[in-house]
Amino acid sequence: MLVAIETTGDTCGVALFDGNTLRGELHVEMPRSHDRLLAHLFQQLLEATEVTPREIKSFAVSVGPGSYTGIRIGMSFAIGASLATGAAIIPVPTLDAIAFDVRYLGNVSHRSRVISLISAGRGGLYAGLYEITPEFNRLTETKTIPASQIPPLLDENVFAAGPGASLIDASCSDNIAVDSERLTAAAIGRLGLYLSYRGVGSTAEDIRPLYISDYTPVLTPKKGKKGGR
Repeated sequence: MLVAIETTGDTCGVALFDGNTLRGELHVEMPRSHDRLLAHLFQQLLEATEVTPREIKSFAVSVGPGSYTGIRIGMSFAIGASLATGAAIIPVPTLDAIAFDVRYLGNVSHRSRVISLISAGRGGLYAGLYEITPEFNRLTETKTIPASQIPPLLDENVFAAGPGASLIDASCSDNIAVDSERLTAAAIGRLGLYLSYRGVGSTAEDIRPLYISDYTPVLTPKKGKKGGR
């Protein structure tokens, strides 16, 4: 059993996976209330699915970028639950989870790349460029850039997804993934499962948040990768 936790944005959510099957998911849209809601949602989820804490083998938790406070709330809960149950912790970067969750759109739209976006405040966006077909790969480091720099990067092969996409000019609506405006615990869990199958994990002592604060003028692929266009 894997429990996924998302607290990095406006949504406070938990999801339970049995193998690859989503057994249940609960979420509340109430910003600045995650510290009061998370434990309650977790208990409700276990009761609804009739699962005990000892049956949980891993916790997939979003580690950022996102709200500084939200990241710490989710990670603190996962660390405490891990120490109490002996379950492993799987750190899940939020931008990676967004891109991973819209891979199906690559086949539907015949586009192979997506820019994942989360609001960074003050008109900025946390952004990362990903290849989603034929394989899933991160092509850039996570950057914080102005929303105005995103439209020129979108074309017939590159689309945008994630909560931050709402900050892009409305004229780009044809290049934005619908139904991706909320990062869910289920999305965190799906990438968490993918990572766990590949041996990715952490301990309560070693897990670290992913805080991004620097602004950069352009979004460019890492050395050795093809460009984003």
